[in-house]
Formats: sequence, C-alpha cells, structure tokens
Amino acid sequence: MSHRLPFILIIFLLLCSCNKHAIEDLQSRLDRLENATIVSIRAQIQSVNSAVTSLESTQKQLRTYIEEVEAKGADLQDIVAALQKQDEKLSADLQALKTLVEQNSDDVKQWIEQAEETLSRINAVEAEVKDIRNYLETVESRLSALEASTKSLSDALKKNEASLQDIQQALQSLQKEVDDMKEQIEALVSSVQSIVVVPDYADGSVAISNIPDNTLYFEVYPLSAADLLAKLGASAVSLDAVETKADGRESQNFPVSATSFDGSYFVITVDGSGLSMAAKQGEISLNARLRISDGVVTRSSEYFGLTVKWDRAREEYTYTAKAVDLGLSVKWSAFNLGADTPEGYGAVFVWGETEPKQECLWTTYKWGTDIENFYTKYCNDEKFGTVDNKIVLEAEDDVAVVKLGGGWRTPTWEEMTELMYSCEWTWTKSYEASGVSGIIATSLVEGFEDQSIFFPAAGYIGNVGPQYAGSNGSYWSATLSNSIFIHCLSFDFLGINEGGGYRFHGRSIRPVIE
Repeated sequence: MSHRLPFILIIFLLLCSCNKHAIEDLQSRLDRLENATIVSIRAQIQSVNSAVTSLESTQKQLRTYIEEVEAKGADLQDIVAALQKQDEKLSADLQALKTLVEQNSDDVKQWIEQAEETLSRINAVEAEVKDIRNYLETVESRLSALEASTKSLSDALKKNEASLQDIQQALQSLQKEVDDMKEQIEALVSSVQSIVVVPDYADGSVAISNIPDNTLYFEVYPLSAADLLAKLGASAVSLDAVETKADGRESQNFPVSATSFDGSYFVITVDGSGLSMAAKQGEISLNARLRISDGVVTRSSEYFGLTVKWDRAREEYTYTAKAVDLGLSVKWSAFNLGADTPEGYGAVFVWGETEPKQECLWTTYKWGTDIENFYTKYCNDEKFGTVDNKIVLEAEDDVAVVKLGGGWRTPTWEEMTELMYSCEWTWTKSYEASGVSGIIATSLVEGFEDQSIFFPAAGYIGNVGPQYAGSNGSYWSATLSNSIFIHCLSFDFLGINEGGGYRFHGRSIRPVIE
C-alpha cells in the first residue's frame, strides 16, 4: 500500500486535466506546450503502471493466502471460494485499468474510483485472511489440548482395567460371603425355639415412653441363639404393635435402634417418639410382639401389653398460632401454645414464666421466695409478698408474647369470660377421629355460628406431677384471682367452669390476638 499517496496525486492531476476549462486552456496553448505535456502524461502513465505493478504484487500475495487457506481443509472451502471470486474481480479490475491507461481515455477518472474500491476490498480481504489465520491457530491449539486429554484418558483407562478386574474378583468373593452368611442367619433364626417378653408389671405388660431409647428384655431359648441374634443387629428385629380402638384396630411399628445380649436376656432399644396422642393420654390400649426375620424364616413372640408412660418434657414444641374469628373482642388461636394442630396438647407453663416445665414446684417458681406463697411480683396483699398491685401479666413475663410475638398474648380473664358465655361447648372423646378428647367451643354470635375451636383435655401438672390428661383441661388467663390464685378456664366431660389454680402449677395456654 506504499504507492497509495503518489497514486492519489496522479488521480488529482488527472481530475484537474479533465476539468473542462482546463482542457479549453490547454487547447489554446497546445502548440507551445506539446512536448512538455507529453512528458507529463508519460510520467503519469508511468506512475499508474507502478500502481498496477503494486496491485499485481498484492494480487500475488492474495493468491498465496488463498493457497494457504485451501490447505487448511474442506471446512474453509466457502471462504476460499469467496477469495477466489475476489481474485477474479481484482483481475478484471486490473485488466480494465491497464486498458484505460493504454488508451489514455477520458474514463481514467472512473477507473481511478474503481481502483480505490478495489484497494478497499483488498484491505478487507487481508483482514479476513488475518482472522482466518487466528482462527486456525486457535483450532490447532484446541486440537493439541484434545490430543493430550485423549492420551491421558487412554492411560487412565488402561490403569482402571486392572483395578476393575480386582474389584470384580473382590465382589465375587464378597457375594460368596454374603450367601454363606444368609445361610447361617437362616439356620440361626430357625434354631430359635421361643421368645418371651420380660414384663414390667404384674399384668404382663411392658412400659414404653415417648423417648427414643426404651429398653425391652426378652427370654430367647436357646441362649446361644440369643447371643447370635444380638450380633445380627436391629435390621433383623421389629416391634409391631396394634392399637385397639372403638372403631377397629390400627397397626404401628416402633423402630428398633439397637440389640444386645447381657448374658441372660436378649435386649432391644426401641424408639417410642412416634406414640400417638391417643396412646399417650391412655385413650387406647396397645398390644405388641417382637418379630425376628431374615426375610425367609420368621420367629415371633406372643402379643403382650404396652403400658404408655407419657413424658411431656420429651416433646418437641412448635410455637405457632392461627387466628379464628368467633365474633368476639379478640381472635383466638386454633392451637395451644407449643402445638401446631388443634388436637396437639402443646407445652405446659407455670404462670409468669416463659419456658415450659415438666416438674412444677414452689421451690423452683421464678417469683417465689423461701417462704411458701410469698411472692416477689404480682401481689396485691402484703400478707403474700411485696405489693406491686400488678394483676395482669406484663409482656416480658407473658410466654405467648415471648414465643409468638406479632400481637399474640395470653387472654385476660374478661376475654375468657366472654368466650365462655358466647359459645356452645361440646365434649368429644375423639376430635375429628384423632383419638384426642376435649371440648369444642362453637360461636353463638350472629354471623359466626359456623366458627369453632377445640380445646384438648391436656390435664395439668401439680405437686405430684402430670394429672388428668385425657379427662380434664385447664388453661391459664393473664389475670390474678388473688395474690395466690390465677383465674383459669377449666372443663371436663360435664362442661366448662370458672376455675383457679396455684400460680406455680403447670397449665396450658391458648393465645389471643386483637
């Protein structure tokens, strides 16, 4: 492209020579300047010839590029074809340029414009060729990387072939061991002659609680079989129970987590956390049997009774609430505090404390002193403690506020009284077939007669521990009855009543919201 500047000067001179006025002036002086003009035109033609020579050199280089591209493979044929067309066009342009120069015609201006366009196309072609070269270099680099990866993979596969053979041999050996073990287990289970539970009570029943580690003992004969059964593990043992209900029977399986042999008894560890609420509160009876099976041979004990000992302290509590509009001054939650279903008992709370309790004694009461029934807060009589005349729970001592937030709180006695006299109360032994007994409050307020909430008979916790679960319900209000007692809503199968309870005892809470 080094000849472009002289070439443009030639174009300018030719344009000037083609100017109409310049031609007329040139004609008038033709005789005097003939020799000088011929010399000038020859110089111009020589410059154009130089430009043609440069273009021919560029064309030669372009053809060299085309040959290189053609060697890269069939996937570049389209590009090569396009370059060939450019080459053919360039050849035609060059030929036309030569003809115009030789004829020194008035078409030189047009030819110059075409030459400029051709030069532009040549530049574009050079750029395309550069891009093609870069692309080819990238492809070659990727091919080299792929070849290296392929070689590495091939080497790894060769190594893995030997490992695979070792694994196959190990699997065959393991399968043989498994087959032998199955035969031994089948022979072991077949050798068991009797399985008898060791009872906890005189009626032959065994205690089970809602904990994950209940321990049950069995006499297995012969003892040698008991020892070997313990080594089999929990996967070969199950404790199957049957719930006896008024409307039929329902089976339940208690997971066995461990087995052992103590020299005399075959011992299993059973998870009782799946006990139903009806079983916990004694609404139904449970009979169970121990089954030992290898999948082919099965041995079972006779059915024996399960006596449920419900430990409410082991329950996992969920603190949530669902507002039900009964047409009253407040909305009542559908759940007890600590439950997430209407039939759930929820947690038991001491009045004025914010964590659930299982053991509710004066000596552990937050607002108590060394003197029984002498309080440090919520007192309106100096005979019973420090007088502050606080008769309604403050938010910081209201467990419903602490656990739920969002405006939920323990109901006042006025709100409980409104509920008692604005609803119809119906006792049920099994709320919606759940097996949970309690009482249903159905609104009597006009427009809300289809709204109701259920209060499970969760009992309460007194000095001697949990009492009356399944037959009685007792719910805290947020209001003092006097310095010793707290207003409560209580009920049993006979209906509801206005009750009172020692503040250090444990009762249920049914939250409300404005």
